[in-house]
Amino acid sequence: MEANQKQIKIIDRLIIFFTVLFLISLTNSIFVNQIGYFGALVLILIRYFITKENQFKKTGLELIFIWFLLAELLSAIFSGNNPQAYLYLSKRALLIPLVYTSIAVAFNEQRVKTYFKIYIGASLITVLIYLFFSFKYYINNLYSIKESGPSLFQYPITASEITSFTVLFLFAFAINERTKLINKILLSLGFLVSLVALLSTYKRTGWIGVGAGIFVILLMKKQWKIIIPICLAIIFLFIYSKNISRVEIYNFQNSKLKIEKDFKTKGMAYNVLADSGTTYISDFTDGILVYKDTSLFKNIKLPAPVYSLTKWNIYFVATSIDTRFFLLQKSGSNFNVKNEFLTSGLTISYASANNYFYAMDLDSGLTIFKNPLNLSDTVRLNNFHGYTSVNVDSNYLVMFQRLNTLTVLKLQNGLPVKEIVNFSDKSNISRFFYIDKKILVSDKQGLKLFSIENDSLKLIDLNKSISEIYTWGFSDNRLFAASSTGEFYELQYPLGNRIKILFKDKLSSQPESISNSGDNLIFTFAKESRLLSIFDFYNPSNRVRFELWNAGLKMFRDHPIFGVGDIDLGKLYAQYKHNYDKEIQGHMHNNFIHELVTLGLFGFLAFCFLIIKIIKIDLKIFKETKNIPFISSYALGTIGGFVAFLVSGLTEFNFGDQEIITLVWFTFGFNLALYYFSKNQIEKTNS
Repeated sequence: MEANQKQIKIIDRLIIFFTVLFLISLTNSIFVNQIGYFGALVLILIRYFITKENQFKKTGLELIFIWFLLAELLSAIFSGNNPQAYLYLSKRALLIPLVYTSIAVAFNEQRVKTYFKIYIGASLITVLIYLFFSFKYYINNLYSIKESGPSLFQYPITASEITSFTVLFLFAFAINERTKLINKILLSLGFLVSLVALLSTYKRTGWIGVGAGIFVILLMKKQWKIIIPICLAIIFLFIYSKNISRVEIYNFQNSKLKIEKDFKTKGMAYNVLADSGTTYISDFTDGILVYKDTSLFKNIKLPAPVYSLTKWNIYFVATSIDTRFFLLQKSGSNFNVKNEFLTSGLTISYASANNYFYAMDLDSGLTIFKNPLNLSDTVRLNNFHGYTSVNVDSNYLVMFQRLNTLTVLKLQNGLPVKEIVNFSDKSNISRFFYIDKKILVSDKQGLKLFSIENDSLKLIDLNKSISEIYTWGFSDNRLFAASSTGEFYELQYPLGNRIKILFKDKLSSQPESISNSGDNLIFTFAKESRLLSIFDFYNPSNRVRFELWNAGLKMFRDHPIFGVGDIDLGKLYAQYKHNYDKEIQGHMHNNFIHELVTLGLFGFLAFCFLIIKIIKIDLKIFKETKNIPFISSYALGTIGGFVAFLVSGLTEFNFGDQEIITLVWFTFGFNLALYYFSKNQIEKTNS
């Protein structure tokens, strides 16, 4: 008996250790977090076999969990990919016991409070670390370039949803808890700091989820004096948020910039092309704007929004949002769409030279179109995956890979004959430009000039005063560059053995493109408001989701009862999507549509009932504990967090995100544990 008691004490201490490990890693390491969870679960089971004391308690979700797992099993049996479906079933099944484990580790009310403080404390430390790196991100103007926060502990979108739980718990305690003023101040400060971190992820999913969570918390507390001003403030923000779409035309004589014209466009002015005295602005949703001198001459509407316009032989090629290319033929002052073509992959870079059109796909390599009149006459190089930029002339083709790698291919008659250079730069290449056997590379050290000599790459100059080049422009034998902070340069061309700056000035912001026509220098500036992008159908992120949902509903119609199985949907989506939708996703970016596709109607109903039941239990707990300090605040935070999870799940498959669903099961389990501990207080209050 005494030996057993010693074993139990050791096991209890180990359970505490693994629980704390689980809590401190909830917001920063899924690997460590799962060690904590499974370590605690295994020890609780060992403790049960020794003592025969069942520490698990009923949650009210048992039948629904069984229904859901049965749906997973049936969908796996009928799936076309049984092994993967069984694997995903095991993952779902192994995480569900976290609800019961969270209750079991809560030996008493004080222990739960301590655990919660550990979770919030560790979360705030994670938040502060994230803010530190976000500030560096902001200083380097990377938000404008990448439209995302830093990927530190997780992908930014996952980080935003994880942080949303911290934000909402702190908000719930700040608004609900009756405590000392100093505690209120600390709670409010923690809320604000975590809110700033959430905004720093730059992900709309987390923002909208938290907005919904805060609204529900205030609604539960009937705080109309706060709800109304917040709603008015949000409306004000949307009304006064503006997209930036501007063209600036300068007279550039005697190394002086003199503004000739500055105007806004209706679309998004992403690209400028100057050709024979005519300027073409790719205005995205508003088509191609044609300018003669500085006056609008014509507006060319195209079948889809376009990012850029490139000259190919005697034709023009417009690049659309869905990576289709429109081959345009100029006839007098008119442009006619002569044809449209595309590659097999996700095209993200292209160049025209040697009367060929070179298209670089991120996922499927390089396609060379040899003849605009015979677009099936192509050369495919499938072995170049992961490259994001391509430059080409008559001698060489240069490609850039995200892992800071430059690859140079030697050309013969415009076609690659062999790879001669594969160069890695550890200094974080941001952009490169290639011309006349010379490569300009912008990285953290500055601007480097390489020469291709004897089929090898040689560094011949480094200018540390020029850094973070974002935009290159070359026309009329003049070479321009602009940094992410708006520094503008004209560099001497032809390039010699030194980087020589002919002109330097400061622009209002980072330009999207640069071109010149005679003495006129044209810049385009385009930046979409992050708020307004929520309602922009043509926003690339939004458009991909609409295409996924449309394909998902088609999949459901073909597999309505038990679905296709809980599997990665990438290959299946490829069969249902349009041929020009290139971005392949393994999930539906929506919890409800994803469950409908993978588990069919049988599993979808189980999922919906699960959500409804959790909401009913959470609401019941808050209603019965609303006069009990801490417990009511925690219940309110749990409701807010679950609402944020559901709202974010309208555009993300966060039910399948292990980090997020771990938080959902954990917070729900602790909510039930606190409720069980409060029953005596509830009975006394009611009596």
